[in-house]
Amino acid sequence: MKPVCVFGVVGLAAVLGAASPVPAEARKAAAFPAGKYVLGGEKEAAKGDDVMDLKKTFRLKANQYVLSGGPSPTDKIVVDDDLAVLQGGAELFVDDDTVRSTETRPGFPVKYQGYPVVLVLDPAKKVQLRATDHYATEAILGPVWVHRWDGARKKLTAGKTQDSAPTLPDVFFDESFDLATGFEMPGGISHDAETDLPAKPASLLPRFRPGN
Repeated sequence: MKPVCVFGVVGLAAVLGAASPVPAEARKAAAFPAGKYVLGGEKEAAKGDDVMDLKKTFRLKANQYVLSGGPSPTDKIVVDDDLAVLQGGAELFVDDDTVRSTETRPGFPVKYQGYPVVLVLDPAKKVQLRATDHYATEAILGPVWVHRWDGARKKLTAGKTQDSAPTLPDVFFDESFDLATGFEMPGGISHDAETDLPAKPASLLPRFRPGN
């Protein structure tokens, strides 16, 4: 007697459907934790010191993302020395202080201290990370994660650490990453945010306010 398949076409479709991604229109906006963030979204690229201490939990809009150094949106990014974020050839964030983000020694003024970066991105286009080493002896880019408006997250890279090249400056990391797939939804996401970020998050910064 031949074995009988207990799943018909309808049953199989139901099983596959259960694993399908949640449609965007059915998702809820996540509450992102308060803290210090670099804010982008203006025509001019965000700089390392475009930092605002957001005192309240907040929601992102569908085209806004947080780049951080780990699975939490508040994890700092480690880079030795500079980091740039681009999309479609346009610079969206530029850290050009030629100092590592973890620098604490007097006499080495650091502008970018590794705070997570809020950017306006096109999910249909890849995002490019470019790291540059300026001074020996190491070139370091730590892990970089991207966090979507609904709380889903994706590890873009585990980073890279190597000895400094003989000739400096040296672009030691230059890779592009897809934003359309590969996100995971962690458990325990809060949706009870106290405020919403504006369409251009950087408009909250003093240098972008009217009259400045």
